[in-house]
Amino acid sequence: MSKKNLCLAILALSVAISFAATARAEKRVALLVGNNAYQNVPRLQTAVNDARSVGTTLRGLGFSVILAENQSRRAMSEALLAFDKAIEPGDIALFFFAGHGFEIRGQNYLLPTDIPEVREGQEELIRDSAFPADRIIDRLQARGARTAVLVLDACRNNPFERSGGRGLKGSGGLAAMTPAEGVFIMFSAGAKQTALDRLSNTDRASNSVFTRNLIHRLAEPDLTLVQIAKRLQIEVKQLAASVGRDQTPAYYDQVVGEIVLNSSGHTTPAGIGLTPPPQAAALLSDIDKRAAEAVPAPSADPVIAELDALAAAKSWSELRDHLTTVRPTARDAHWASLAEQAAIGELTPLATSARPFGDRLAALEHYAKTFQILNDNPKFLALRASIGLSAFGDCLEQSYGTGLNDCRRELDGFVRTTPKSVGTARADLARDAARLVGRKLNRSAAAPFFAIAIEAPAETNAAVCTDRDLTDAVIAALSRPPDWDEAKAAEALTEACWSTLGTAVVAQVARETGDNSYYLGNACPILLRRDALTGLRAARCREIKSR
Repeated sequence: MSKKNLCLAILALSVAISFAATARAEKRVALLVGNNAYQNVPRLQTAVNDARSVGTTLRGLGFSVILAENQSRRAMSEALLAFDKAIEPGDIALFFFAGHGFEIRGQNYLLPTDIPEVREGQEELIRDSAFPADRIIDRLQARGARTAVLVLDACRNNPFERSGGRGLKGSGGLAAMTPAEGVFIMFSAGAKQTALDRLSNTDRASNSVFTRNLIHRLAEPDLTLVQIAKRLQIEVKQLAASVGRDQTPAYYDQVVGEIVLNSSGHTTPAGIGLTPPPQAAALLSDIDKRAAEAVPAPSADPVIAELDALAAAKSWSELRDHLTTVRPTARDAHWASLAEQAAIGELTPLATSARPFGDRLAALEHYAKTFQILNDNPKFLALRASIGLSAFGDCLEQSYGTGLNDCRRELDGFVRTTPKSVGTARADLARDAARLVGRKLNRSAAAPFFAIAIEAPAETNAAVCTDRDLTDAVIAALSRPPDWDEAKAAEALTEACWSTLGTAVVAQVARETGDNSYYLGNACPILLRRDALTGLRAARCREIKSR
């Protein structure tokens, strides 16, 4: 081979290697974390939905998505390890976090669901238990990601604020960040600002004010990351101003060139090319343990193809009816995903509907019986809880006399039909039901629902026992006749949650004035058995117990 031909061959090989590296470098990966179910700080409402919605959008843009919901520190560490392994040199890596965040001396921390309660002077507990945002960027870059995108909807409030000034001081917002080259960061609010979970208590949107706009801008063709950020600043600022709040999303850009995540093909910005087919992965939450399975490609079966067409047209009731005609042996994961779509699509309007109480419950019951696979589906269970609690709230407001007891009895059955095997869904529903009847009916009526919540696996009891409304419910219920369900539930709760209830139950003994008090008759046996009384209180309880 001549020297000239050898040079040409080397050049061709170099070009081929370079092209192959470029093509492989176009892979996109994302980790989406949504944390609602905080155990020791205020729970959030939309964070899990935010992660799911962004995940759906990113899959459509060619991202391989890892979805992680309600993550403890251990679970979130494992999610980040899985994300590390998915990233290869040259990739575009996107990390989205919806949940609580906190700033300490200019460092931003993302909080897992088991973050401990922290008071003034205990900042080190956060440092030891949370995830520094800077460290996540370092990990992405250490794996060789060509572009690292961090989106943090984590500025919602100060989760450690407490009445009386004993909580950990802080604005609730995050600190500004100065990223390294190749990094783009977007916050849901400006530095030191807090972001809105919802516009108001009547806002029924399933996403935060920031994320509901983010998913629309991500889906818009040919926008660069900077253009997305600028449009979000305008949209979110206007929405927040409509309710008297100041929220302007911040962004920090150190990416060389322009990045377009949704290219229509008419432009070719730097760093963007063809994308591989989207893939999906799900990490099981240690709170829920039931992340949705990746849905396979639609079947070539003409019956299934017709179902897909109905789903695309959002003909939910027709889709629901046609799904029941599919033979049982053909009811695979794709069929199950269509059943979920039909349920969510048809039932979602009922969450804010004025239809009669019974009609809303009947619609839920029809889906639960017709598609039993939905009974352990997290999305369906969340929607069922929302619709059910709204319906029962109307029932309690509009009923009187025996009608109130009927509403409460039906609500008890509604909660108990949620399987115990679905993580915290049953316990969360029971706690929400307890607060509902405590507010609409009376505090003692809440105790039986709190008692349902502690029937869940032992790891959920801590959240039940620290519920802010539990103490009032138990004290009120112990004042009911001993053969009432409220009193029996309160006794069980006192035993199960002694570490958090004991002090209040003992203190109430001194406030009881009559020796024929139902409270003393119910509480004294428990307190004497636990040797929790001394002096006159003990003597009084021993006398009552001996009667």
